[in-house]
Amino acid sequence: MQQNITANNWIRATVILCAITYLYIIIRELHLRDVADDQYFLNIFNSQHIFEKVLGRYYTWTGRFPLELLMVSTIGISTFWKIAIPFAVVLLCFSLSRIANKKVGIISFGTALALFATIPSDINSDASWWVTGFYNYLLPVSLAAYTFSVSYVNSNVSFEKIICVIFSLYFSYMEQAGIAYVIAMISLISFRKETRTKFNFFILIFSFINLVICLKAPGNENRLIVEVWNWYPQYQTYGISNKLALGFDKLHQLMTLRYNIPLILFATSLIVLGAYSGKLRTSVKISMFFVMTFISLSITNSLTGFFAESSFFYSTTLNATRWYSAKIFLSYLYLLIVISSMLFILLNALLKNIVCATPIIAMLLGFMSVTMMGMSPTVYASGLRVNFVFEVTCIISSMYVFSICRNAK
Repeated sequence: MQQNITANNWIRATVILCAITYLYIIIRELHLRDVADDQYFLNIFNSQHIFEKVLGRYYTWTGRFPLELLMVSTIGISTFWKIAIPFAVVLLCFSLSRIANKKVGIISFGTALALFATIPSDINSDASWWVTGFYNYLLPVSLAAYTFSVSYVNSNVSFEKIICVIFSLYFSYMEQAGIAYVIAMISLISFRKETRTKFNFFILIFSFINLVICLKAPGNENRLIVEVWNWYPQYQTYGISNKLALGFDKLHQLMTLRYNIPLILFATSLIVLGAYSGKLRTSVKISMFFVMTFISLSITNSLTGFFAESSFFYSTTLNATRWYSAKIFLSYLYLLIVISSMLFILLNALLKNIVCATPIIAMLLGFMSVTMMGMSPTVYASGLRVNFVFEVTCIISSMYVFSICRNAK
């Protein structure tokens, strides 16, 4: 017994040491970029009219008023974001561990942090380590995850509830985080009666009101008109089906991205879940087969780049030179089957009372957060940072499923 306690203490100490080292490396590497948005907002910081300029952008360009107000007020203070970025990482991993396990331990926190570190660098570099990206992606997603975790575990700590109200004034003004949070809260209240508290109803309504204010901002409407002509002139002629197709193309790009370890791990967790689900119907076995082929293709593509010159399972967006290729549409169909198979495995486990709705909602929110980008003419201009929410949902689902399987032994 004493040996087990000693071993566990050593493991915890190692996890803490690795976490501190990782966060220290982050702090050492953080810096403002010499071009683009960092310098644009730094110039506003150095001006004498910060509030006026941010308010002007609200009326002419964006609805993210609280985000930009904090950003231009602090971007010139390097100490602030060198502390805030690792803090946001810690808060996010704490929240993910809390959601997946309903409690936070050093091991579960370390697991979340390790998985966070495996998010593809092309995504994390712009969503987390780019200072402007931190204010617009990492920070609001971290605050939204924490606020949701408080409701998820039905915390009765008054301080946490007050903090959540303050946080909602920030993350609700980042469209992806705000929409994902509102849907997640509606799902939570719908599926779990014990979460139907006055606070949860209040924070849901409060966040929804702020989200609507963001989405209906005059700057968003003006930007939509301008961005159509800047990036996608024919976009104004598209119907809903065309826009959803653009969103699915972005999802295809993400799911075929090399070294997407959180997604591969999520797919692997579903195979493990299937193995713990007892006697399986043929339909579930077929679903597991497709998920296994996806894992194999993803690992092969990551290690060898085998599909780099192919139109099948190739992580790039559709362009005019390849739109007619049958391989493209075969790849689309294959990934649609894989996504359906993932959902089917989870639904089977839900019907057997092995899992709750948490990983299903997280999975659907992840796919939705990417597909909804088709509703913007900047669908291809925003880069890979818009996939950050998807990666976070993969981590939540993986941790939850593995936790369930571990406890089922």
